[in-house]
Amino acid sequence: MNPVDDPKRLVQQATDLVALIGEHIALKAKGREMVGLCPFHDDHSPSMQVSPAKQIYKCFSCGAGGDAFSFVMNYHKMTFPEALKYLAERAGIKLSDYRPAGGGFGVASGGASGGVDRQKLAEVNERAMKFYRSMLEHPEFGREARAYVAKRGISDEMAEAFGLGYAPDRWDALAVKAAERGLAMGDMQAAGLVQPRQQGGGHYDRFRHRLMFPILDSLGRAIAFGGRKMREEDEPKYLNSPETPLFNKSATLYGLHRAKKPIIDAKTAVIVEGYTDVIACHQAGVCNVVATLGTALTREHLRELRRFAEKVVLIFDADAAGQKAADRAVEIFLGQEIDVAVAVLPTGPGGAKMDPAELFGLAEGRELWRKAMEEAVDALTYQFERFRQQFQGAETLTGRQKLAEGYLQNLARLGWSGITPIRRGMIVQLVAKLLGMGEQDVAGALTRYAAAQPRAMAYGAPGETSGGAGASGGAQHNMISDIDRPLDERTIRRLQTAERQMIGCLLRQPELFHAPLWDGRALDEALTPGDMVTSAGRQLYQTLYDLLADGAQPSLAEFLADLASVGRQELANLATQGESEVEQLMQQSQTELASLLGELARVILSHHQQEAYDRKRSGLLPPGSPGPGTPGSGVPANAGVPADGADQTKLAHELLEHQRNNPSPLRHPWRRRLNTPPTT
Repeated sequence: MNPVDDPKRLVQQATDLVALIGEHIALKAKGREMVGLCPFHDDHSPSMQVSPAKQIYKCFSCGAGGDAFSFVMNYHKMTFPEALKYLAERAGIKLSDYRPAGGGFGVASGGASGGVDRQKLAEVNERAMKFYRSMLEHPEFGREARAYVAKRGISDEMAEAFGLGYAPDRWDALAVKAAERGLAMGDMQAAGLVQPRQQGGGHYDRFRHRLMFPILDSLGRAIAFGGRKMREEDEPKYLNSPETPLFNKSATLYGLHRAKKPIIDAKTAVIVEGYTDVIACHQAGVCNVVATLGTALTREHLRELRRFAEKVVLIFDADAAGQKAADRAVEIFLGQEIDVAVAVLPTGPGGAKMDPAELFGLAEGRELWRKAMEEAVDALTYQFERFRQQFQGAETLTGRQKLAEGYLQNLARLGWSGITPIRRGMIVQLVAKLLGMGEQDVAGALTRYAAAQPRAMAYGAPGETSGGAGASGGAQHNMISDIDRPLDERTIRRLQTAERQMIGCLLRQPELFHAPLWDGRALDEALTPGDMVTSAGRQLYQTLYDLLADGAQPSLAEFLADLASVGRQELANLATQGESEVEQLMQQSQTELASLLGELARVILSHHQQEAYDRKRSGLLPPGSPGPGTPGSGVPANAGVPADGADQTKLAHELLEHQRNNPSPLRHPWRRRLNTPPTT
């Protein structure tokens, strides 16, 4: 098909996958490929490989893989039409309304059903942002809000860049405008923009007389709002949207859409306290700055930041709330492969704390900021210095003992067992010197306190997913459970490997689909989708089989786009895994692709021949022998009806002939190579 006639082909060809993924995670060159931390699991060493030549990505740890569409859909939790629109806009391509062809690839759509429509939520949020923006710019309605923005030193350029707006001092300004535009009140309510009236019917605005800060995702789409009060008597000071399918407060970082690239470039992310702090930093040219949304730092924030940064600097106040936040940061980052530092901004006249806007308002503001970043100390060191000051300030022996025990218990609770041995030694040395104790005594106390802590589920434990990319372990489990025959696990693994690698061979060289095998039959005749033993293998081969039978020769990237368009990411993962394994097998041996394909087909065909043999063998079982399906019988439960008389003699000859012509595939020398896991 001409790419012009197929929107997804056109968009795919216009998208450089390396550039796309490089906008979201840090990539480094490794030979002909690019590697980086996989964003679809808790990756501690670069497990994701991006191929510029193939325009695909593959994670060798969790099994995630695919093309540009798969990456965008799983990273940003988009549907295929959303991903197509996003990538088209990114490439400067105008698309008419896209309607995916149902059932065009032989697999059913895996899209979500029911629930709130994410696309409609995004649409009403976008409309609301434009409305609030227009109200801020309105000569009369937005006058007070504009005065507040100017008072905070926010320039018009920054107000526009961050989409600042104003919610009018009326009960139903947005609700009325939405009704005029034909927006469904149900969608507006689901987005947290309006609420139903308790009496009389209708809806009223959730945000009224507030300066509005749109909360954007990493793509710059409005997913929620934060409203700052304009009247002293109004409460709360800041009002945020409720959580929705688009908005997870504990995983969202304000300003990330503008800070993402600067963070990647600097390899450092700075976290400040609020909306205006972020804007002040960006206005001053310090753009690797984000903020949490009124919550403590979470593991979800960590997962987001580890995609871009090697180091995180936390800006906290020196007050009690700031100290508590620092403790929380230590708890989250302790033992993780990312550096965390804590910085405190200098105080102003009279010892009052300065926020970033006040700091950058000084002539020497940039220099003071730079100095604060340079003097930022490791989070554990920061915590230890606070303890040292408290310990030295204690006047009694009992007081010092309680402080020491409390500090050691807190350190154990925050994750002592997860600290690297080198860092453990440094901490033990510091604590022992301060307390006047032996290092072995301190280490022993920490070990005892850590052992007494309840065992928590590890972050990123098996079974945890992030966005539906699908870990390979889960995929394998599903494949095994889908097998509808009583096979042992060893046989299952062997057949799984053969099926996905056979498909990988065809994706590398589609013309082999019509090439003859060792018995003279072409592959398309010898192996049909129904011959695949696993459910996933059948569906994946059916998809490819239909395309090849029609004369198409899709590239791997095109095939993955087809799978993405019908929501079958688990099949995209499997196809990418099979192709990658075949590539490694070809690099490790001198076997030609056609020969490897023949060996893989023989494994599958031999399995079916063995099943046929077992069915025939069941006809020769003597009375009292274990029946079909009985453990130790070697005969499937669905074996045929035993024969008698002359039929038994005929079957015996057939079985002897079968044994001569079909040696067990387990004895083939290449079997070990096919079952050897690929190296990363």
